[in-house]
Amino acid sequence: MCVCAFGKSHLLSILTNSTQFVLPTHAQHLLASSNMGLAKRVTLGALLSIADMITDMRVINNYQVSGNTSGANSLIAMIGSSLAAQLLMAYAQNKKKSKGVKLREFVFIVTCLKPGVDAYRVATGHDDKDTTFNPLFEMATGKGVELALESIPGGLLQAYMFINSPEKTVFFLISILISTLTTGFASAMISFDMDVSVANRKEVPLFYGYIKDSNTERGITFVLLILLASLHNLSRTIGTALLLSVSKELTFGIILAEQVLYHLYKIVRRDYITWVVGLEGGLKYLMAFFVHSNIKVLLDYTGKKRTQL
Repeated sequence: MCVCAFGKSHLLSILTNSTQFVLPTHAQHLLASSNMGLAKRVTLGALLSIADMITDMRVINNYQVSGNTSGANSLIAMIGSSLAAQLLMAYAQNKKKSKGVKLREFVFIVTCLKPGVDAYRVATGHDDKDTTFNPLFEMATGKGVELALESIPGGLLQAYMFINSPEKTVFFLISILISTLTTGFASAMISFDMDVSVANRKEVPLFYGYIKDSNTERGITFVLLILLASLHNLSRTIGTALLLSVSKELTFGIILAEQVLYHLYKIVRRDYITWVVGLEGGLKYLMAFFVHSNIKVLLDYTGKKRTQL
């Protein structure tokens, strides 16, 4: 009996000491892997945004030099509308903050560092009670606006110009591919962060949770999400550009018909204004129209079907 008691206590002591050694080591390994993945996402997001900005500026300059002022002005208008919408959102997000904080957020947007900042804040669980929205909502909404107002229509415009241009330079092709990758990264980041959110998984477990918990599987899934969204965007963009080259009236007619059918579908489902909170009257319906129109564009050009809107 004494021997058995000694053996059990000795075994328990060994297991306890081993557990105390293994668990911190395992936790440190997971934390290191998570931080490494975060650093890669932040770096990739910042590099893609800066590369996209540089190539767009060069495309605008080439359009102006070649006499294609309509193409240059159209691309400037898309970039300007996207920046204006993002700056307005940043002001609303930080309306309780000081002027210095607002200026810092504006600099992040203008310098195209916002995607990296958003990825860092979401991944680290940044919490600020003085902001209007949580970091996840801010990131998803901001990227959605950028995609719908600049990345997707800008890529379509460049693809259309490339198809109909007599001189097809490699630079224009590279610019289109960078825009495609930027769109794919933004779409993947929205899907990824919405799914791995603990709050979302707890609130809607049947909808969220398709991304596994290990860092390796999450990394592979994120890369695949980028590739799927990028290839889907490239396919849809080329198809629309080719159709636009054949008939502008037919192209805009099809796009308009798709939008009308989508809005009618949401009305029939009786959830047209469900996702617009905090507004009343006509403004609520106007915002619902804007939100659903943007969502339809994102669905068509990124294949991002995992949305509740």
